[in-house]
Amino acid sequence: MRKEEAQKIAAETRNTYNTVARKFSDSRAKFWDELAFLVEHVERDDHVLDIGCGNGRLFPLVTKRHAAYTGIDYSEGLIQEAKRLHPHIPEGTFLVGDATALPLPDDAFDIAYSFAVIHHIPSKELRAEFVREAARVLHPGGLFVLTAWELWTPRHFIQLLLNAYKSMLRTTPLDIGDLMLTFGKDKAPRYLHAFTEREISTLLTKNGFAVIDVAHIARPSGEKNIVVVARKR
Repeated sequence: MRKEEAQKIAAETRNTYNTVARKFSDSRAKFWDELAFLVEHVERDDHVLDIGCGNGRLFPLVTKRHAAYTGIDYSEGLIQEAKRLHPHIPEGTFLVGDATALPLPDDAFDIAYSFAVIHHIPSKELRAEFVREAARVLHPGGLFVLTAWELWTPRHFIQLLLNAYKSMLRTTPLDIGDLMLTFGKDKAPRYLHAFTEREISTLLTKNGFAVIDVAHIARPSGEKNIVVVARKR
């Protein structure tokens, strides 16, 4: 995918999240129970970064572990939701910013989380920038915990095959493994990339991390997340 097309698609997805911010936030009032155990990686006094923080639902879990939290999201609407839901937060807890160009200093965090973000980033180039940025802001040896939706499923398989065919014919700007889904009754469009375990592990390994663990964790709906824990080399 050409960078110009990727940036256009990324902007469209960001606009979608701005448009549906309140509805999206209401649909995610609390953190996923099946992934809450991942916060056990946080130690007292750690500096924790939440990349793609949405409405900040990870924030209470981190603060319960007596750690410092910073959340960043490219959607102004979702950051407004985070501040609305956590009105007594210190200034600078929630920031608007692009995950592929984090407005944060080098080596500033002990651990970074990113839940259900990387599959919304179009193009191999931008996804590599996202991973390199996570590595840049982590201390040497810092942990990166991220998840991606497992989309190679019967529900999406036909659309993925059709998009792959169009991609090979160059009749779509999307790459093989890409698809567009919608959110809510308004059918607001969202870009997604369907990762395999091997693909996401290779992406991390090539851009500054050593993969420690990969798991597939089911949600109550039956859908699954690919969960990766990696350490900055």
